[in-house]
Amino acid sequence: MAAASEKLVSRIWQHQLIANLITDAGAKLQIVYPGRPHNGSGCDFKDAVFSLNGKRITGDIEIHVKSSQWYSHGHHSDPKYNDVALHITMWQDISSPTRLENGRIIPTACLSNILSDNYIKLSELHNRPPPLCPHAANRSNNETLKDLLTAAGKKRFAKKITDFKRELRQEQAGQVLFRGITRALGYSQNTEPCEELSSRLRLSLLEQVQPNTLAAKQALLLGTAGLLPLQRISARNSATRERETKELDELWRTNGIVPTMQEGDWQFSRVRPDNFPTRRLIALSYILTRYRKSGLLQGMLNLVNNAPQGAERRWLEDGLSVFSQGYWANHLDFGMPKKKSSALLGQERAANIIINIVLHFAAAWGEATTELKLKARAAKIYGRYPTPGDNELTRYMKQQLRMGQECNLSACQQQGLIHIFKANCRTRNCPTCAVALSPS
Repeated sequence: MAAASEKLVSRIWQHQLIANLITDAGAKLQIVYPGRPHNGSGCDFKDAVFSLNGKRITGDIEIHVKSSQWYSHGHHSDPKYNDVALHITMWQDISSPTRLENGRIIPTACLSNILSDNYIKLSELHNRPPPLCPHAANRSNNETLKDLLTAAGKKRFAKKITDFKRELRQEQAGQVLFRGITRALGYSQNTEPCEELSSRLRLSLLEQVQPNTLAAKQALLLGTAGLLPLQRISARNSATRERETKELDELWRTNGIVPTMQEGDWQFSRVRPDNFPTRRLIALSYILTRYRKSGLLQGMLNLVNNAPQGAERRWLEDGLSVFSQGYWANHLDFGMPKKKSSALLGQERAANIIINIVLHFAAAWGEATTELKLKARAAKIYGRYPTPGDNELTRYMKQQLRMGQECNLSACQQQGLIHIFKANCRTRNCPTCAVALSPS
């Protein structure tokens, strides 16, 4: 067997150059979609689809040369690996199964059981480009592809309206909106803990807390998250003497009545300091305070309803952006000073929340309450909104469809990339994909 590296094992998996794999538990493994490479913290491939003995499974993939590296790298004690559904290795050098931090055991598949030097020239895989969508191979007209993406983006808009309407039937409207905005503030690394926070801390409590001040909201948000210095070993010593800390600690002791999360529930490592969850929750406190008179629900609906034609983007982003001030103008976290001030919630992240949450929610609310002008307004803004910039998934899809990274798309078209990935690419559902069905 040729010398193996993690990159080589990843390429073998990504190019699907394996067949008839059997897991350590004896299950027959078949790959539907190997997942997309993930460059952030956590797993190596996201959104993979495979079957074990005919049962379809979705989840993340972690790659190692040796199976023991799951433990030597500390993944068994790291909750951000709890979405890993399959462990792929070249060699299995320990008998212990792959156990997640939450106690669940996942299957391990070992490539060396079926690979040999004669089976494939392994060394040639190191620099081979990743496989691309075969149906986009002969496309030279980006405008036609953009039309397909626009249609796909409208389908995603309709689907998310349906999802929000279902939530509105089950829960108070303000809480539904609050959960969506809070989740979006978490970025990819802290999406789940932000959603967990919104389930523990009701919007109604935040909007009625006494005293009805910015600091009281900050104490409730950070205290419930387990991120106040008195709750954290990492920040306790460096921040205990700061006036800001003492005030929030006292407010938390007065108003903290909900079960708390822990510092370990949040991801700080490999997160840009400006994106630390403490700063994002502080940004949320400013948004709640900004709309304290009308309430978050009516404030966001008014924001969409009153957006001036031709200047909707600036209006909406100004309504959500939060610039640093006070303690957080020169701090990344409690007791962690920063040299240069930056926004707590910049325009790009505000735009992402508007595109993914606010406009969809407003349209769903308009449809559910027969305020059809509001729905039409939200749909029109969505169709005209410029893209706020690419993320890992949209960059991947541009590569798959052979669109240059410099290709400018609208927000609707960018959402179309996400829709095609989730509806077709991830499940290898090419027969219904607009890209595959449309003429070149």
